[in-house]
Amino acid sequence: MNIIKYFINGLITIINFFIHILQYIITGIITVLSIIPKYLIIGFKYITEKKDPNKPNQEILENKFIPSIIITLSLITYLLCIFILTRWFVQNERNKKFTDSLNKDILAVEHTNITKDTPNQYQDLTNDVIQEKSNTNSNTINTNYINVNLDYYINKNSETVAWIQVNNTNINYPVVEHNDNSYYLEHDFYQRKTDIGWIFADYRDNFETFNNNTIIYGHNLVNRTMFGQIPYMLGKNWFNNPNSHYIKLSTKTTNSIWQIFSVYKIEPTTDYLQSKFNSIANYQEFLDKIKNRSSKKFDIDVTYTDKILTLSTCDDIGTKRIAVHAKLIKIENK
Repeated sequence: MNIIKYFINGLITIINFFIHILQYIITGIITVLSIIPKYLIIGFKYITEKKDPNKPNQEILENKFIPSIIITLSLITYLLCIFILTRWFVQNERNKKFTDSLNKDILAVEHTNITKDTPNQYQDLTNDVIQEKSNTNSNTINTNYINVNLDYYINKNSETVAWIQVNNTNINYPVVEHNDNSYYLEHDFYQRKTDIGWIFADYRDNFETFNNNTIIYGHNLVNRTMFGQIPYMLGKNWFNNPNSHYIKLSTKTTNSIWQIFSVYKIEPTTDYLQSKFNSIANYQEFLDKIKNRSSKKFDIDVTYTDKILTLSTCDDIGTKRIAVHAKLIKIENK
């Protein structure tokens, strides 16, 4: 018990230490922003003042050289502070737009008119797909499974449901799932309040059998973490490498590989967030729609027998969405 007590006390001390450092940094930035303009004005005035003919040239040069260095360094520091604050502001605005838009989208999906006399509305049409995909020849797939022991992460956060990895990006995170689609927009993996959020699954997802459309969300951060590299998937460099076109998932019960068949940017809409469908024809129509939207031509067939994975984030401005769709091509039980 003493060991646990000492560990907790030590952890609290470390946290408090970093909080104090953060406070000093913020105080320093505010101080720099407030005093530098004053000294810039003084320095420029000093440099541009008329020469005193009674002073030797060397003395004049020395008197102006040092203030010039100070002004240059001050100006660089000032611009750097402005950049940091601007970046912070843009990131928060982008996150806010994504959060507001996503909440509206999910609300719209939940209130979609449903025909009451259709008892199997939103049924899972692809129950046999798991077994079919497990028999796929692995030699035809140019990538390997990831195999993550999720128990370690579940011990840290019981809402951990999967691990996601997207080839040729830095997307390599545990995926969490709450009972709504708002919580992890503003909480990290350890459930601490933060603007960066975390990579999280739609609350309707089922990671044991997978829905027709399994949906995962994440913020597009300025530093390109979380889903910040998804915009790169709209570019030629990513697309021209065939090994890029795979997403890997590891859950508590399975490892799976998904092949991307559609990537596009679109105005905020709810139509690609549907996860189950009321008929084969309805599901096939949905698949054809999202495939035809793709800004890249993947030449991959997608039919109602396929289960798909959707990644959703905002664009770099925060006013539009970027969607990535991939179909399940291989799966194994753990």
